[in-house]
Amino acid sequence: MNKRIITVVVALAFAVATWAQGEPTTNQMLPFAKGADISWITQIEANGKYELVDSMGRKIDGFQMLRDCGMNMVRLRVWVNPRPDRRSGRAWCDTKDLVAKAVRAKEAGLRVMVDFHYSNWWADPSKQHVPEEWKDCNIEQLSDSVEAHTTEVLQALLAAGVEPTWIQVGNETPTGFMKPLGDATTHPENFARLFRRGHETCKRICPNALTMVHIDNGFKLDRTEFILDILKRYNVDYDMLGWSLYPAMNWLATPPVVDLNWHGKADQCIANADSIYQKYGKESMIVEIGIPHDHEQLCREVIEYMIKNAPEHLHGLVYWEPITTPDFGYAMGALKQYKGNQYMANDGMKAFRTPSR
Repeated sequence: MNKRIITVVVALAFAVATWAQGEPTTNQMLPFAKGADISWITQIEANGKYELVDSMGRKIDGFQMLRDCGMNMVRLRVWVNPRPDRRSGRAWCDTKDLVAKAVRAKEAGLRVMVDFHYSNWWADPSKQHVPEEWKDCNIEQLSDSVEAHTTEVLQALLAAGVEPTWIQVGNETPTGFMKPLGDATTHPENFARLFRRGHETCKRICPNALTMVHIDNGFKLDRTEFILDILKRYNVDYDMLGWSLYPAMNWLATPPVVDLNWHGKADQCIANADSIYQKYGKESMIVEIGIPHDHEQLCREVIEYMIKNAPEHLHGLVYWEPITTPDFGYAMGALKQYKGNQYMANDGMKAFRTPSR
């Protein structure tokens, strides 16, 4: 064994030993994250409309499909107390459903990102509704509720043998979350307080996990800086930034349409990753990206471009809900029909095999 190999082996051993002793994870310790949010998967399976197959037509589990496409992680959302689905009578994306999916992800060899919405339903820039159970809380009580919910979810994951690698404290929060109290445009001090409680709870339960701020429109630097400046002003810590980026979509059109001039938005997000690191010292990741299902080649081009051109401080790319078909109600899945009710990964998903830096 030559000296160079010995040096590498010793370095790897030290990294493993350091992690085992409870030292915080860093992005530099992890492979470039290539993954997908497939939080709908259990609901899709329960509906039984279609089954997934590999390129040979053999039935395959959705988590294994991600592995076959070159992915190494999965992102899973969690709601506080969602209503049961009328068809199945089951609640999707609650703590129980999250844990079931996270266990399957771990068994498939995939790292897990937990996406806390702190809502009973979708949380995004257009709606950040406080859970019904928390609606009469004052800011102190709301902070306590954030801690209790975060603790419950993370302890359930750990009890099931899953330790998340990343944890989002809120979902797409360019103007705050849990409104009106957590509205960052009118109550920045409240937003900072709520985020701090979420971050600190995550670190107390899962000290090795990387906490994340999540902002939409990764090509709009001002939206990100608005929130990060608030967190800086109130001395609130976090580990990294997550962006949503749909560069080939024009959301302002009615209905939204594909924008083939997508390189500008993609390049701006890439540049923003360096800007954020220089100004705030924080690494970034794209935690949502997607292309309409009927633009398979465009999907492949966008994913390959983002992976190949990711700068030093951009550490991953996550496709949002690829294992869907249009009849499920979402048009940016990444499946194509094999035959009958069988579907396989399209070439867009296979682009995740693109080598990263």
